[in-house]
Amino acid sequence: QVPTAPRSAPQAPALLNSAAMGGPATIDGQEVAHTDNFFEATFVLDGVQWPTCEHFYQAAKFAEDERPQARAAVEEIRAAPSGHRAWSRAQRFGELLREDWEYVKVNVMYRAVAAKYSQYPEYAKELAATTGGIQTAVSTVDWQRMNRLILERVREEARSPDHRNEKRLAALVGLTEPRAQGAGVLEKLRQFAGQH
Repeated sequence: QVPTAPRSAPQAPALLNSAAMGGPATIDGQEVAHTDNFFEATFVLDGVQWPTCEHFYQAAKFAEDERPQARAAVEEIRAAPSGHRAWSRAQRFGELLREDWEYVKVNVMYRAVAAKYSQYPEYAKELAATTGGIQTAVSTVDWQRMNRLILERVREEARSPDHRNEKRLAALVGLTEPRAQGAGVLEKLRQFAGQH
């Protein structure tokens, strides 16, 4: 399916038990609306249409689970009328949260943001043309940092190869890919310790 035309970012409704979340990042002294994970710009990822990056992110918490209640949770989140409502709906399904969520969540959001920008080249071009630091909107301290790193990675990827900082991009990829877990991590640490 081809994405539908984007709409402007919705105003954030009051959320129970949550601080203000979402909002555009400020880059080069200007708010850039499409940098908001709640910005409505329908895109397709994994063969499914998503209204916002937040919808995809929240649904991904349960998408690997084939149980009927998890499938229903994903569809309920996907059908939410806004990114804030998708967030709110996802909070009700904590018992279904995928076990590896803490290891993959940053990459899940990266994939959504990258898909949005790849399907809206005018937004990618505007982001790639920015040069200043990225100041993300209010969120938890960790997510302010992660959203900044995700946007920095997408910005570098959107630039032409002759304007791309490959060293910086490699570092950003390392920070936004799924984190290693389990016995493999211990083995890598042992190998590293043995080399030094």
